[in-house]
Amino acid sequence: MKCRKCKAEIPDESKYCLKCGAKQSVQQRTKSRGNGQGSVYKLPNGTWIAIKTLGYRIEPDGKSHRITRSKSGFKTKKDAVEYLPQLSTAKKEISITFQKLYDTWMPTHKASKSTMDCYSAAMKHFQPVWFLKVADITVDDLQECIDDCPKGKRTRENMKTLCGLLYKYAIPRNIATLNMGEYVKARGGEQGKKDGIPIEDVETISKNVGKVKGADYVLCQCYLGFRPSEFLALDAKNYNRKERAFVGGAKTDAGRDRIVTVSPKIQPIIDRLVEGKIAGSVFCADDGSAMGIAAYRNLFYNVLEECGIGNPTVEKDGVKRKKYTPHSCRHTFATMMKRVEGADADKLELIGHTSTKMLRHYQDISFDDLRTVTDAL
Repeated sequence: MKCRKCKAEIPDESKYCLKCGAKQSVQQRTKSRGNGQGSVYKLPNGTWIAIKTLGYRIEPDGKSHRITRSKSGFKTKKDAVEYLPQLSTAKKEISITFQKLYDTWMPTHKASKSTMDCYSAAMKHFQPVWFLKVADITVDDLQECIDDCPKGKRTRENMKTLCGLLYKYAIPRNIATLNMGEYVKARGGEQGKKDGIPIEDVETISKNVGKVKGADYVLCQCYLGFRPSEFLALDAKNYNRKERAFVGGAKTDAGRDRIVTVSPKIQPIIDRLVEGKIAGSVFCADDGSAMGIAAYRNLFYNVLEECGIGNPTVEKDGVKRKKYTPHSCRHTFATMMKRVEGADADKLELIGHTSTKMLRHYQDISFDDLRTVTDAL
């Protein structure tokens, strides 16, 4: 036989080469990790990096681009290897907003000027979610914008189409994972049934204020009626302490800078939250910074669970979601207003509904009239 290294003739069954000393039987090495589990490398500074390929995307020029996730700074190879599974489950933070997505997509879409003008007009009615991260936006957020659109069915259909185009653009660029345009409905004024938190459950939440973290926030949203994004945007500088009223709301024709007086049932909470605060988020995170909608959504679900309020997962329009979401507080507010006396114009002013446009043009709104409604809640 011949030596596996120097090819010199050696006796059969020799374990080592008599000329070069090379070992003739080499144990077959096995891979410690299978394909797709990731790799680790030692960097020039002596630390280790863990890296995993998540997939590939095709760029507009036809070139393939590898999508990876990595973490460096490990002192040993073992530490890097042990971290690999977390690269598969760690959530990648997507910071792009809905407005930024639209601005990025628009130059890439080829259509006539009239068509692009239609999309531009449709985009204006998505203002409540303009500055939300795409990763945090739900079907309910987008559907609420469509339902609140004061225009005709054609504009609503354009909004649905625009959603589809934006998410079709976002998915291969690792900005979104689901095409929301397939699930929103252009209902043409038929808004469909909404699930508000039952009044008896609102009482349960009220009893748990001070016991369950976040119960005070959820209770306040039920009695203020703001959309989740509007609610989180409320600033202490826009709270009128004399009249005990907030000025806020999304920048749309119906909801822009509307006045919402505070119900006596949540006044002590509001007083505590704005005490000594000249400006800044009223409903903020623990460190005083603005709370993101994703964090509030998690807080909301935890409050319902801790209060023993059932919130099953249901399927609507082909999408599975929780029966009650932060949007439910707005519908609860509308339901409670049905049960008290008050002028329709004042109730519509409080909720910022699109149908108030002409009513507010001809009728004055006063703090006393608004308070007649909220004091009776």
